[in-house]
Amino acid sequence: MVEEYSEEEKEYIKYIIEFEFEIDGVVEKSDIVGAIFGQTEGIFGPTFDLRELAKAGKIGRITPVHMEVKDRRTVGILRLTTTKEIEAAALIAALVESVDQVGPYKAKFKFKRLYDVREEKIKRIVKRALDILESWRLSKVPKAEEILDTLRKHMQNKHIMSVKIGKEKLAAGPGIKEADEIILVEGRADVANLVKYGITNVLSIGGGRIPEEIVKLVKGKKVTAFLDGDRGGLLNLKKLLQTLRIDYVAMAPEGKEVEDLKYDEIKVALENKKPIGLFLIEERDDIRPYKKYIEEVYGKLEAALIKDGKIKDKVPISELISYLERSEEELDTIVLDGIITQRLIDLCSKKGVKTIVGLRKGSIVRIPEGIRVLSLE
Repeated sequence: MVEEYSEEEKEYIKYIIEFEFEIDGVVEKSDIVGAIFGQTEGIFGPTFDLRELAKAGKIGRITPVHMEVKDRRTVGILRLTTTKEIEAAALIAALVESVDQVGPYKAKFKFKRLYDVREEKIKRIVKRALDILESWRLSKVPKAEEILDTLRKHMQNKHIMSVKIGKEKLAAGPGIKEADEIILVEGRADVANLVKYGITNVLSIGGGRIPEEIVKLVKGKKVTAFLDGDRGGLLNLKKLLQTLRIDYVAMAPEGKEVEDLKYDEIKVALENKKPIGLFLIEERDDIRPYKKYIEEVYGKLEAALIKDGKIKDKVPISELISYLERSEEELDTIVLDGIITQRLIDLCSKKGVKTIVGLRKGSIVRIPEGIRVLSLE
């Protein structure tokens, strides 16, 4: 609709008011416009006279459109533009509806709708802004894979390569000796793949027994075992656990090997690594019954207080002792995302708690009869 008006008109028009009309005779457009001005003249005085508003530019064209003659009657659509506020636009619409004669013929004008030009302008601006953004995104924003290729080339240009460690000449990343955290993988190809993506604190365990050099190298450091997602990976984990202290386990997607993983797959696997105790719950008959409670509190520094298999309450680790000291609640099990201390054991003994499960044990001197203490270590 707004396209029918000139650019100059579009700049100042606020509203387009549309009417349906029906006249009992054949008339010209000029007859209709003249009747509207004539029959509304002076109704509200000179300040709101349509002719005066037109002279002042407050209303624009009064345009009969889609006129046609049917059975000696003239019907069609009339549009009127205005720069006035919405209340004035409503009053103008009511004025036009009051016109009941054009020339010698009876006439009827019925308000159809009010069209907000500014609202449509806003829609066009927003649509254009979205088009501009989309065009910019497609032409300027590089794809993630392109960024990764750039980073890989940068790493290659820096000559980052795997190195060999000790007498066994174990494959390792160049940052292995300085790292506080070490990632253990199964073979040389795994090391090469991680180093390619800039992960330099990686070390291969080799194919046979775990060399003594690895034991010395990882001592006092956080160790993550990053293994293939198959039965072989689990077998290698068991081999590692016979010799080393492992803190975390990360697994390649099921059926995949670490040497074949893309950067995104490596990133997800390492981000989803689990503490060794949590990972091996299924392997331990003593811990397995408490799996759902461990998962409920793990990583939240909370303790689950349990009676007859149901969690009665959960409290922060920092408040566990004080809670137990003042509580009259009967409990049989406590599972906590924290360290099991001698003080906690003694208090649980007084409160009738039979089982305590935690991440690890602190300095424990004695365990009273009738209490079972389990840890994920």
